[in-house]
Amino acid sequence: MSLEAEQAVLGSLLKNSELMDTCYLTPNDFDPEGPHTIVMEMLSWANEHLSGKPGITDPFDIKVLGEEWGKELSVIGGLSYIVDLRDSVPTTANFDYYQKIIRQANIQRQALLTFRKAVSDGSVDVGDVKDQLEKLQDLQNQGINDGMVQIADVLEGHHKEIMARGSRSGVTGVKTASEDFDEMSGGHQKSDFIIVAARPSIGKTALIVNDSIAAAKAGNTVGFFSGEMPAKDVAERFICGIGNIDSKKVRTGLLTENDWDSYSKSMAILDGLPIYIDDSPGMTVEYIWRQVKSMSKKHANLIIYIDYLQLIESEKKFNNTADRVNYISKQFKKMARTFNIPVVAISSVGRKCEDRQDKRPLMSDLRESGNIEFDADIIIFLYRDDYYYPDAAKKGIIELIVAKGRKIGTGILEMMFNRKTGRFLNLTKDDKEKLVEKVREHEQSHKRR
Repeated sequence: MSLEAEQAVLGSLLKNSELMDTCYLTPNDFDPEGPHTIVMEMLSWANEHLSGKPGITDPFDIKVLGEEWGKELSVIGGLSYIVDLRDSVPTTANFDYYQKIIRQANIQRQALLTFRKAVSDGSVDVGDVKDQLEKLQDLQNQGINDGMVQIADVLEGHHKEIMARGSRSGVTGVKTASEDFDEMSGGHQKSDFIIVAARPSIGKTALIVNDSIAAAKAGNTVGFFSGEMPAKDVAERFICGIGNIDSKKVRTGLLTENDWDSYSKSMAILDGLPIYIDDSPGMTVEYIWRQVKSMSKKHANLIIYIDYLQLIESEKKFNNTADRVNYISKQFKKMARTFNIPVVAISSVGRKCEDRQDKRPLMSDLRESGNIEFDADIIIFLYRDDYYYPDAAKKGIIELIVAKGRKIGTGILEMMFNRKTGRFLNLTKDDKEKLVEKVREHEQSHKRR
């Protein structure tokens, strides 16, 4: 079938040289043991050097090709073979179909060669083999993705998506723990790369744990990759968050009767939720990619959480941390788009914010961690007044600062946060009004001092 596809593609090109404009194949895609590599080399050369040349109306004119490539063509039967190729194709309508067959056959050949070399040569580095396979995956994507699409085709899909959104509730993506954020964004959307960033101990992991619970309860499958703590500690956070149990009590085992009741109910709830935790040591972005690829084949509604970005390694080698983080950030963005899923990653924030009077993180605080701010679709900073000021009026309140929101805008949202249990709760309208009044009284009290 591969040989027939090669004949069909080359014959089509010889019939219509304008097809080169949509041809993504190179001579390397053709079977090196067959006669067609040299033909593709000739056509590629002619397209580059003869197109538009004065006196030449068709760069693939048989007579012109014979004059320029007669000697090279002699090894495959001469110019008569080229004529036979052209005349063997009744129609060029299936050109794209045969291109994909050729590309797929090349990928299979290259994969086989890679594995054979790895088996026969014990000195081959495993990382080099993985790099080669990644390149083959990119090659395959080039063949599958048609690149340019007519806007009418895009709008048809967009129309269907809008209709589907209208038939659902306000949350068109993956539900989060914050009702205000869901109202603002429609939830975490497919193909979005979302960053949750803050200084240590503010509540980053607690937020994505609460978001994971909300997502799973809404019917989504959660993949939770933990580079910071073992799976049992992550599970403990889930238990405390659902049951509103003091994590210190769980760590020490000193639970009250009510705590045990909440613990049992939390276990029962978690047992029925599609949440998968991976705490593999030395986790790499390439490993996460392979796991996500496998999960995406099994689960239709998937969301990925990563705790946290700066701890993720790579099988590639980099000169410095910034270059590594840049690469990993781009890979997570690529992952979101490739698998059409939301990818949420925690990021650390530089110390500079603590030197300012207003200690809320800014976009510039992320620049110490590479180009995350450019890759992310949405960036959410977390901030707590009571972390820095024990007598703060907003005690127990955490701010979700949407500093970047492609398609959704920016803003500051507030939630209640129980630091002991790691639980996030939404503020009611009454809660918000009371909070405003409390802040006003606190400010007046400080003015009188």
